[in-house]
Amino acid sequence: MIIVTVTGKVKPQFKSLFIEHMAELAKVVRAEDGCITYHQNISADDENTLFLYEEWQSEQQLQAHLATAHMTEHFEMARPWFDSVEMKTFEATETQA
Repeated sequence: MIIVTVTGKVKPQFKSLFIEHMAELAKVVRAEDGCITYHQNISADDENTLFLYEEWQSEQQLQAHLATAHMTEHFEMARPWFDSVEMKTFEATETQA
């Protein structure tokens, strides 16, 4: 399983617009092959810091997701709405009790 985290500092004037946009985008992404989890969150410490948590069945499915037309359009449209964005990818490991 692949885990993706995205932390972004949204410009205040775009926060509501971005949240609305993400609500619609999430419906499409959650229907994609391999998407396990796709959740947007707002920081409890800073209302303009947004955190996206994703889980994908495989790296190949994540890459296919990132290459979709709706994600390409999303990146182009939303980029100016942010002061900073950081994306990290992790491979899940098994833990034993």
